[in-house]
Amino acid sequence: MIKEYAYAKINLLLDVEKKREDGFHDLKMILIPIELHDELTFEPSEEISLKSNIEIENNAVIHTANLMKKKYEVKDGARITLQKTIPMGAGLGGGSADIAATIRGLNTLWNLKLENTEMENLALSLGSDTLFCLYNKPAFVYGRGENILYVDVPSIESIYLFPSIINVSTKNVFQKHRVKHNSKRFNRLFINYLNENYDRFFKKTYNHLLKTTVKCYPELKKHYKAVRSINQSAFMTGSGSTFYILSFDKNDEPLREKIRKSGLESIKTKPKE
Repeated sequence: MIKEYAYAKINLLLDVEKKREDGFHDLKMILIPIELHDELTFEPSEEISLKSNIEIENNAVIHTANLMKKKYEVKDGARITLQKTIPMGAGLGGGSADIAATIRGLNTLWNLKLENTEMENLALSLGSDTLFCLYNKPAFVYGRGENILYVDVPSIESIYLFPSIINVSTKNVFQKHRVKHNSKRFNRLFINYLNENYDRFFKKTYNHLLKTTVKCYPELKKHYKAVRSINQSAFMTGSGSTFYILSFDKNDEPLREKIRKSGLESIKTKPKE
């Protein structure tokens, strides 16, 4: 049996640079993988099958497995089990992480011996965040996800995630988004990050999709305000609907007390080691 972990991610910075001729958008992002993860197992079988603790329509894991079986002319099947923990439609990259884990797992199970370049091309063909999820390392990602520069991660002690029950459609958000890229603003922030001026970085960092997302989903604005009542430095990851608060202090009992009093459900995690 082969076991793979599919790690969630958060955006420390998300800038929408431009809309491409193919309808997609070029992005500039700083992403870090976090310890929150799904678990996938792969076992030999005559057919491809998937057992999941959560029913997922048009499951990307099955799609990826069928694609690989056809592309590499594999005669065997695979019995796949998915233990889903990452909330869906939450901007945490769960779908992309599951696809990347499936590529890694089936490459091993079927003894395909794919070169890294081949796996990377396959990942890119299946999603914008999937290449990042293939390696699970902190990175500056730009373009449609094909360009990656690995970076350091700040000394973050804890990450408090505040998922919403609202399932955000990334496609819908991007269709409604109006691009207002400011290269000077982004470059200043990125230089601060590379120079480890994290105090300056986190005071000015942003997610360009925030305004569009809360406009598309007005009920999400209430959730955002509730999280910000705990800490003004609350950020949104991806196109939503999860917000998060970072803690840089090992003793963050005051923050945890405020979270308890707020009544909001949260998930405590940390950067993936």
